[in-house]
Amino acid sequence: MKETQGKRYFPMFVDLSGKQILVIGGGRIAARRVKTLIEFCSHIRVIAPEIDDALTALEEQGRIHIVRKCYEREDLYGADLVVCAVDDPAVDADVRAACRCLGITVNVAGDRRLCDFYFPGIALQDNLVVGVCAGGSDHRLAARVTGELQEYLAGRTPDAPDDISTEKTAGTASGEKTAGTGPEYTQTAAGKTSGGKPPVRIYTDGSARGNPDGPGGYGVVMEYMDNAGDLHVHELSQGYRRTTNNRMELMGAIAGLEALKFPCRVDLYSDSQYLIHAFTENWIDGWIRKGWMRSGREPVRNRDLWERLLKAAGRHEVTWHWVRGHAGHPQNERCDQLATTAADSGDLIEDPGV
Repeated sequence: MKETQGKRYFPMFVDLSGKQILVIGGGRIAARRVKTLIEFCSHIRVIAPEIDDALTALEEQGRIHIVRKCYEREDLYGADLVVCAVDDPAVDADVRAACRCLGITVNVAGDRRLCDFYFPGIALQDNLVVGVCAGGSDHRLAARVTGELQEYLAGRTPDAPDDISTEKTAGTASGEKTAGTGPEYTQTAAGKTSGGKPPVRIYTDGSARGNPDGPGGYGVVMEYMDNAGDLHVHELSQGYRRTTNNRMELMGAIAGLEALKFPCRVDLYSDSQYLIHAFTENWIDGWIRKGWMRSGREPVRNRDLWERLLKAAGRHEVTWHWVRGHAGHPQNERCDQLATTAADSGDLIEDPGV
């Protein structure tokens, strides 16, 4: 087969809103592909005998359809685009051959030579979409550039103050300035901002080693730039003996907001669609109207933390932002490190909601 290395791929922006997307595989890579695609289409079917917790959460939200079984060629019929993300070269080759016969565009995560297209790194801000592709040959470079673009776009949002620059934020995230203590951080935020609510950025992530039978943790990075242009950074983390990934995602946001001692203007960033879309797509308003019930009269999970989060957010002006996880975003990567370290530590506490 002709080697693809060295080729340049023409970037096209395609309307996937009405397309049928099939994802073969239910592991972490498949989950990452689905999290990218779900921003652009609503007809996603996943086929795999075992399913990652992140995909299960999307299924519970009614955002994807999962068939828990092994792949068969008949599964391809009707699909417009196929993503194969299994750790099996025989399945990769069979999917590629069948898609070629059926005229279906396919991406094979395990072998770039079998791909009709590559998944780009994607930076999003409202309707602006930026794609980054290195031809499948330099994932680190693509991830780093994507993270820098996302950080730039985040810094250019209408709600962001003029004196927060991408360059200063990135420099501090890499460790050029040190973090202060919690009380000093909040006093600085209150003391040096003239007029209105001080602007703060909160980055959060959650991790769980099992749902709900294993330990978990959350990580938080808080940033505030004062009027002198100095960036102050504060980090939070905590591990729990027995919890779930979604509860840790919520606890990260709660911990960050509750750490603020004064009302602030907050931009909160997370790679959890479960957390962010509850606010940006008004899920939480529907839950409240229905008495914390989902469709089918099922109780909303983690109600205790949702109510606590609403109370914590109510003191502030919060704008919720989703960022793609594990894509080289500096603060997101740091939050992930804090969360996993907390989950693996010996300083674990009980999660009363599990």
